[in-house]
Amino acid sequence: MTEENGSIETEEVATTETGTADTTGKTYSETEVQKLIDEQVRGLKGKVEELLSEKKTASQRAKELEEEQKRHEEERMAEKQQFKELYEREQKSKQELQEQFEEFQGRIRQQEISAAASKVASELTRDTARGELLQEKASQYAKYTDDGIVFELGGVPVEKEKLLSHLRDKYPFLADGSGATGGGASGSSGGAVVTKSFGEMTGSELMALRAESPTEYQRLRDEFYGQ
Repeated sequence: MTEENGSIETEEVATTETGTADTTGKTYSETEVQKLIDEQVRGLKGKVEELLSEKKTASQRAKELEEEQKRHEEERMAEKQQFKELYEREQKSKQELQEQFEEFQGRIRQQEISAAASKVASELTRDTARGELLQEKASQYAKYTDDGIVFELGGVPVEKEKLLSHLRDKYPFLADGSGATGGGASGSSGGAVVTKSFGEMTGSELMALRAESPTEYQRLRDEFYGQ
């Protein structure tokens, strides 16, 4: 660059009011320069839009993945809840069936106990009312086992005859002797028939006689004590 006569001259780049020259010596008009600027701006805008689009696509994809994950989690929880409900219903059904079976089994056992107790009562009396009471008492000593019904006194298994003797002694007013064998008081339509004296009769026989025929019991007692 040199200065001569008050003017400036350029060695490599020349400029005018309507144009611009690059370092290669090519001159551009103002319109061409603006065009170049516009192209660069459009390029930058395009790049920005591309980046924004990519960002939007990535954000959308991330949102879709999040929603998909949430949906899978909800489905998993729903399946888990359904499994839980199904399991609970199954357990409830099993419990109900078990209770029904135990109830049915309990009724069967009670029927067998009642039948065995009724048989014992029938050997102690022929009176219906007394028989029902004796059946109830006898059933208290009956126990159900896999081998059938057994009778226990004080937790010890006993034969039926032992239970009969125990019931006669404990409830003489119920055992009228109609099912008994051997000597002693026996029932009849006309009243008690006594083949022993008051002193010869056992305590259970005396109590049975007093329950069946109080008048005859009192007569024999008075005779025995001389009253």
